Amino acid sequence: MLIINRTRHLFCLALGSLTGLLFSNGVSALEVDREVVPRITLAGRVISTGDAKNLDSSPDDETEFNLEDSAVLLRFDKRIYSDNGVAGAVVGFKEDEDGAQQFQQLHAFFWNRDFRVTLGRTRLPNMVIEVPTLRDDDLEAYSRVGTVSSNEDFDQTYGELLSFDWFINQKIQSFNVWAGSRGNGDEAEFAAASDGIDSYGVGYVYEQPEDLGLVKRIRRAGVSIQRQEVNDGIEKEWVNSLIAGFEINLNTDPSKNWALTTQAIINNGIDFVLDLSTIASQSQADSRAIVSSVRYTARPRLLTRWHAALSVAYKDYSDNSDASQWSVAPNVVYTLGQGVNLLGQVIYTDYDDGLFDGGRDLLFQVGISFSLESVFNDQIGERDSIMNLEHGYIQ
Repeated sequence: MLIINRTRHLFCLALGSLTGLLFSNGVSALEVDREVVPRITLAGRVISTGDAKNLDSSPDDETEFNLEDSAVLLRFDKRIYSDNGVAGAVVGFKEDEDGAQQFQQLHAFFWNRDFRVTLGRTRLPNMVIEVPTLRDDDLEAYSRVGTVSSNEDFDQTYGELLSFDWFINQKIQSFNVWAGSRGNGDEAEFAAASDGIDSYGVGYVYEQPEDLGLVKRIRRAGVSIQRQEVNDGIEKEWVNSLIAGFEINLNTDPSKNWALTTQAIINNGIDFVLDLSTIASQSQADSRAIVSSVRYTARPRLLTRWHAALSVAYKDYSDNSDASQWSVAPNVVYTLGQGVNLLGQVIYTDYDDGLFDGGRDLLFQVGISFSLESVFNDQIGERDSIMNLEHGYIQ
């Protein structure tokens, strides 16, 4: 029996040594594997609507099924050696207006309790208040500072940025400074546009934390000043923009909430923009825009079941005669279950004679959305929802 036990022991030692030789890949006994599994957040949304169109501004558009703004997001983050610091990266892709997939989020970040730094592709800070519509671009002409060097909808929302946010008063107030590069269109008119850093901005935001958002009067308020470079091949000019807006609770009942949202944009553009038929030319021109929304949200037992919103907007191009437009956009979102919503929206837009020779746009949208957000290996705690990187009213 002693011989058998010794034989078994020697066999186990030999097997262990052989396994170590095969799988060690030359790692010495003194090396330590420092790889720590990061916290992983998976989020995404599929939004699908049937769009019935009658557009004087784009007569060739037909009724279609619209998957635009559907997206998948991944965030990876770890704690770093300094106190309370977290670093990581976000990768996300979405469906654009042409049915193609693009990386709309591709950036690295660092944050702690006092500030946040972001470097890479993410949402442009070209608005301070989000409008309660089904998609980002539903009232884009009124709610965003447009990109002067592209007609693509994607380039109106996303760009490559270096952004610094400084938080005070437990994140209720924040200051933001950023510099970035917006997308340039493929058309010949943008051949002279800068491929480098062409946009700068600074802003201030006051925002209640999520648990106080329905019981305080002011939910969010902010102001932003930014400028973009315009280069026509002869000289470089700048388009300067001022954005200001607020969102307030008209009552403080979380179960039956009424909220008012208003944002105004003053855009001091370049001279002699005569043709206003494209997004870029409209972004380059002097303009004044305002959009305001009233939203009702029903939360029986503090569980959101449905909301209805009515948005009205007006925009005037001050240097162009008879160049103004206005829109009305009511919508309803009914929640079937967590992350599952039925959607309905109508957008009516009226143009003065200086835009598209006058006329009207009418858009009916009916559809459904599904969204999710799951966190794995959560060892960090504090962090905003990754869905905040996308349009937040449909989740």
